[in-house]
Amino acid sequence: MDRVDLPGQSDDISLLKSAQAGNAEAFGALYERYAPAVFRYLAAHLSSGLDAEDLTTDVFLRAWQSLPNYHERGVPFLAFLLRIARNAVIDQYRRNRSGQSYPTDLEPTLEDEAPGPAESLVQQLERQEMAQVLARLNEDYRTVLVLRFINGLSPQETAQVMKRSAGAVRVLQHRALSALRRLLEL
Repeated sequence: MDRVDLPGQSDDISLLKSAQAGNAEAFGALYERYAPAVFRYLAAHLSSGLDAEDLTTDVFLRAWQSLPNYHERGVPFLAFLLRIARNAVIDQYRRNRSGQSYPTDLEPTLEDEAPGPAESLVQQLERQEMAQVLARLNEDYRTVLVLRFINGLSPQETAQVMKRSAGAVRVLQHRALSALRRLLEL
């Protein structure tokens, strides 16, 4: 088995080919690169940070299991992972029909510098408020906003994840932002 350079400079295609050949270290490098984005997506759709962590692991397990059938077609690997994550969220909703399905808190992302207690409290309150507002949006609006603004995907990448055209994503994004603006004005 060939060894892969893990510092994150390898491009996704070579890492994917190596992972498909059975190199767990290559898949580990992909995990390290994309786990935070998958977690952010899941945390914005689930009521618990712990559930988001568990589902992140499940998403990468599903991705690992489907690697033999994965064919690079110009779609970013992150879009492939977020499509799996979206399906995992739908499965989670189906399993947990009772109770609240939307986040009440968003886990903070790990940063190099830890904020002070006051800053941390303000950030947590802002995340909770945003999560409550997002929970009031319909699923498509919430998904497009999370993919575009929390995960930073382009309209084309978002379209691939949501299985829509880029134009439809732009329209959906505009409508979602309008709905969000109306909720924030209340």
